[in-house]
Amino acid sequence: MAKQTTTKGEPAKQVAIDVLRTAGEPLHAKEIAKRVIESGRTRLAGKTPEQTITAMLAVGSKPGGPFTRVDKGTYTLADAAVEPQEPSPAPKRKRKRQPSRTRQAAKLAR
Repeated sequence: MAKQTTTKGEPAKQVAIDVLRTAGEPLHAKEIAKRVIESGRTRLAGKTPEQTITAMLAVGSKPGGPFTRVDKGTYTLADAAVEPQEPSPAPKRKRKRQPSRTRQAAKLAR
């Protein structure tokens, strides 16, 4: 069994939620990562903690997640986001069915 390394501190997701709540506005992923790391409330084991936080934001922005992507690389809290109203789709027109070639051939044979 592989030895696991443990990190102390709060989960990075919770710290990111607190950062966005404090900011009160959407922030770019790099800015969120910078603030999470500077807070010192979490320790991320790895060479690229910024990319780790960016990936966490992307995954957390899926339906039901705590984050919402408002622009490319920019996130806000899901409960603070206002869903844009989508216009209702236009009703679909029924297409007139073209007779198949075998039906056409059968009609001509009569």
